[in-house]
Amino acid sequence: MGIVVTGGIVRVSGSGLGCAEWPRCEPGSFTPTAGIMSDWRAAIEFGNRLLTFAVLASVLWLVWEIRRSRTPQPRLVRIGAWWLVAGVIAQAAIGGITVLTGLQWWTVSLHFLASMVLIAIAAAVLHALRADPAGRPAAAGLRHGATAVAVVGFVVLLLGTFVTAAGPHGGDVDAPRIGIDIRLLAIAHADGVWLLLGLTFATLLAARHLAEPRLTRALTVLLVVSLAQGGIGYLQYWLGIPRELVSLHIVGATLVWLAIARMWVIAHRPELEGRTRVAA
Repeated sequence: MGIVVTGGIVRVSGSGLGCAEWPRCEPGSFTPTAGIMSDWRAAIEFGNRLLTFAVLASVLWLVWEIRRSRTPQPRLVRIGAWWLVAGVIAQAAIGGITVLTGLQWWTVSLHFLASMVLIAIAAAVLHALRADPAGRPAAAGLRHGATAVAVVGFVVLLLGTFVTAAGPHGGDVDAPRIGIDIRLLAIAHADGVWLLLGLTFATLLAARHLAEPRLTRALTVLLVVSLAQGGIGYLQYWLGIPRELVSLHIVGATLVWLAIARMWVIAHRPELEGRTRVAA
């Protein structure tokens, strides 16, 4: 989540090409050669790159702890940990492609969405480590509702990247734009948000009716965070998309997606571990 937020700062500050090469920052050097104060855009971009090593160290630590654990870990944890390792490496490569192609809007969108996938996997692994292995999955209808919320949530994220690609914050003054009227994209994005809110509220009512307290709490958190995020989105549009609110909106998008991932895993997790063990 931290690397997503700092990536948003890179975008709104126009620092996307602060390090104009990859994997080097500039010709002949992996680090900015100018002083931080004289080339602050390079410092911002380079700082975001450094966080990749912190994330990679974290996932490698997770894999190491799983391998040395005397207690067998759930299959979701074992597989998810290796997906995180592969995903962080792939995400670094996507970042390199983004720089080398001059911040093409579709590469920037892919860079953001790949991070969202990694956040979802991390949330699933964390919940699997904390959850009661004897728990049961939610009713089939609730699982379908949770999946619908997750799918619509990801579509909302995708539409949000399109809105950003049509807006003024491309990461660099010369970054290519999507070439579609931002008003049209913003309306589509807002419609997706309203659909997400409706599905979340309907699933929340069903979870309460079927006495699923953990899922009800997760859906409540998602609803509250989504409402706050929607308010920020409307406000930034009315105020002309100021960079400060764009950064806050990126934070909100990350929190909404984390809430969606947590809600989905709560609804499905025991089923992911295998029906046989749950039945036993």
